Amino acid sequence: MKKFLSLVLALMLALGCFTVFAEETELPELYKSDFTAENFDGWYGNNCQIAVAEDGSLICSGRSAGWQSPNRLFPLKAGVEYKISVQVYQDALDTVNFKLSAAQDNGNWISTDLVAVPKGEWTTVEGTLTMGEFKDFILYVETEDEASANKIDFRILDFIVCGPADGFAE
Repeated sequence: MKKFLSLVLALMLALGCFTVFAEETELPELYKSDFTAENFDGWYGNNCQIAVAEDGSLICSGRSAGWQSPNRLFPLKAGVEYKISVQVYQDALDTVNFKLSAAQDNGNWISTDLVAVPKGEWTTVEGTLTMGEFKDFILYVETEDEASANKIDFRILDFIVCGPADGFAE
């Protein structure tokens, strides 16, 4: 009987750990881009030009600094962690480092780690960001601000924001 109770207890603990792990890794999708929608689905060029390519991706051109890119305002919540991902394509240099950033109330920002995007390959750039106590949140894709990378054109596709089901402010 003791062996049976020990086995039941071990299974309960294992299932409990599995449930907690599953909850932490699978966040619902709150947003997925559709750049072909009206007004580029809310995206605008921040000191750059944007246009939709034939494949539905968003082209970013005319940049002179790494932070200049497509931007979009999101109704995020302070203190909430979001998983953000995007497909990035560049064909200007052998490799360019990209990251995702959130501008918070003009002048404060947070960013994910840099991801190397090789020439001619769609590459996933992703990370998690926890928003601070701010009013406005603008998400964007940027390059590492190097002289060789800050003027290149690039394309983005499938910009996805995941978070808790109540992760967007009303």
